Amino acid sequence: MKLVKSTRVGESYIPIRTMEEQTVGLYQGTQAEPNKWIEMACEEAKRSVEEGAGPFGAVLLQIGDETGMVIRLWRDHNRVTEYNDPTAHAEVMVIRAACRELGTIDLGSIGGDEETSHCELYSSCELCPMCYSAIVWARIPVLVFSATRADASDPAVGFSDEEIYSELKKDYQGRSVRVYQATCGNTMEAFELWKKSNNTRY
Repeated sequence: MKLVKSTRVGESYIPIRTMEEQTVGLYQGTQAEPNKWIEMACEEAKRSVEEGAGPFGAVLLQIGDETGMVIRLWRDHNRVTEYNDPTAHAEVMVIRAACRELGTIDLGSIGGDEETSHCELYSSCELCPMCYSAIVWARIPVLVFSATRADASDPAVGFSDEEIYSELKKDYQGRSVRVYQATCGNTMEAFELWKKSNNTRY
């Protein structure tokens, strides 16, 4: 990806991509007009820094399938250092809050007493692999992010996920974490019990 300097409009930081980046590769077809939800996510990111945390924020919307109207929303920011929890990223925080309140693990198809609905996630920055995995597991069908991974990995900012992307491409023996696989007598017992159970499938 060709990196391009960012620019400032007033007090706003605007990440800029080349036309080549916009039409080929990872970001092809992803351009969207900004709206109040992405601005709210960026406000959460700023608030996070002001409160001593990392520069990331997220907004999760519950949207009626028929009306297209926002039913409710959850907004939060990075709480890694506050909670001493490396998984307490902004996106994970709003997903956890929504799932608890709605009583579901499927944020892509929400039923109940209200009209059927789904959730959309707005993030101040391109998601790390953990958070992207979280939205896939939660079946959230729409993701909008603002700053890119290149913006986050700027040395002055210091949040790069490149090591993770690189690690996942390697065999276990080539990774920085020492990984082993140990088969034992009861390795498959939970799987066999699961096959026979009536537990909720997800």
